[in-house]
Amino acid sequence: MVDTQVLLWRLMRLWQNNKSYNVQYSADPYEEEVDTVFVNTCGFLRSWRQEMLETVQKLADAGKNAYVMWCGWEYFEKTYKDQDWQLSQEDPDYAQRKKLLHDKKLNLLSWKDFETVTIQDIKQWYSSVLFDGFHFVSNPRAYTNAMYKFEYCKIAEWCNNTCSFCIIPKIRGKQRSVTIEKVLEDIHNMVDAWIEEIIILAQDTTRYGTDIYWQPKLFELLEKIEAMEWDFMFRVLYLYPDILSLQHIKKLRRLKKFIPYFDIPLQHSSSPVLKRMGRFYDEAKTYEFLRTIKDLFPEWYIRTNFIIWFPGETDKDFQHLLNFVRQDFFDNVALFEYHDEILAPSSKLDQKVDDETISARFEIIKDIREPMYDEKQKQKMNSDQEFDWYVMDVREQEDGTYLLKVRPTLHAPDIDPYDDVLVENIIASYDGEDVDVWSKIRYTLS
Repeated sequence: MVDTQVLLWRLMRLWQNNKSYNVQYSADPYEEEVDTVFVNTCGFLRSWRQEMLETVQKLADAGKNAYVMWCGWEYFEKTYKDQDWQLSQEDPDYAQRKKLLHDKKLNLLSWKDFETVTIQDIKQWYSSVLFDGFHFVSNPRAYTNAMYKFEYCKIAEWCNNTCSFCIIPKIRGKQRSVTIEKVLEDIHNMVDAWIEEIIILAQDTTRYGTDIYWQPKLFELLEKIEAMEWDFMFRVLYLYPDILSLQHIKKLRRLKKFIPYFDIPLQHSSSPVLKRMGRFYDEAKTYEFLRTIKDLFPEWYIRTNFIIWFPGETDKDFQHLLNFVRQDFFDNVALFEYHDEILAPSSKLDQKVDDETISARFEIIKDIREPMYDEKQKQKMNSDQEFDWYVMDVREQEDGTYLLKVRPTLHAPDIDPYDDVLVENIIASYDGEDVDVWSKIRYTLS
């Protein structure tokens, strides 16, 4: 999302520098008037690369000229330049990628191109040979989420971890952090644009700054953000537990702008599986970590994700995971099916789990997870506690009422579920005066 917002801003700047072109923007790439489409891609998983290839092919079939950008295509460049020919032939996406590469309607762009590229170049189907990755910028972006009062702030890219299932370090490289000064400038720009919630993220936020300051600087950064005088809140995504301490959690508790939201990608609970994954934290520390959050914060929201049927996951390991999920620490649990990536060390591991066992285990853990969600929702609806929320969508019903899709403040946008609220009366009392609630909602959304 951040990359796309920077792209939109730079495209508009290109147009402003050459007003002889009438540039119009559409969110629908298949509109008849659209001739050029920019495709932001991801290469992390094969299913996502396949989605990229299918999307580009569909655009080509529709007569559109597609510019493919970022790491989806970088995966192929890295694979075919750095790996042997045999590996390329093993990749099931190889043939389609080769076909698309020779399609005259497919072009490539990288961030460095925007230092010299012009509107004329883009119209003439300029194609890059540079794959230099993300360039951090401090200029304003196109804040496409501003109407919903939130935006993302990327503080680092790429990763130093060595998880056996992940290929990010291989195709993208080691972590690159933004300086504290640039992060603060980015947040200043967002708050100036009336953004109320800043979502701080990186592949691993806990290691922020290790590449430029030689030690983790996340909490020093958060304290500086807390000291900014404007009225806003922030949350942090992807807190890895291996280098976090209980002192860190206590520091978060003292930050008044911090939303007590903890996205902790644990991946599993069984020590043997974690060891094969290349994860370095133990069960006792994880329990202590989670209990401390619940003890320190009067309200909280904890999300995690698990990889099911990782190579070598035994019935005992799976039962261990089920018992862990039943502990009711989590408000949102994402489940990922393991599958081999050619560049990932885990693809070479033995004891692969068969498809029948995979399906059975997925259904078992899903049957445990769904009733837990339902029970949490019932408890919330029956509670006298008041909840702050943002309106994400409004639909008028046939009976004249309005169905609001709302996001509780604790829930992260694009990740956690939204609530449905039925508004029966559009007139309400506010500070002693009658207010047209519907008009206020319309104003917020517009």
